[in-house]
Amino acid sequence: MSDAITPLLTVSRAASILGCHVETVRRAIRSGRLAAFRMRGCTRISQADLKAYLDTYHCPAHEMTNPIWNSGGASGPSSGGRAASVSDALRVARMKHQLGVLS
Repeated sequence: MSDAITPLLTVSRAASILGCHVETVRRAIRSGRLAAFRMRGCTRISQADLKAYLDTYHCPAHEMTNPIWNSGGASGPSSGGRAASVSDALRVARMKHQLGVLS
């Protein structure tokens, strides 16, 4: 039986892996969407919890929608929202690869 200890991530490292701002990670922790704990005054996140957060709350590029909130004069793809792009898909692939490398 292996008792290997998996390294814990800082909020900054988790934000880097997710490709977002550290405050976004902190908000996810405060809201309870991302599990974390405090150790010696520092917030730490396990790799498993970060993977679970990514699997549960991440919206892949192909599932993104364009909400039309200004339907009065709106028409076409520029009517609002953020269109899914190839860069979004690449960012998701990079995040999943980094998480795979960490485990």
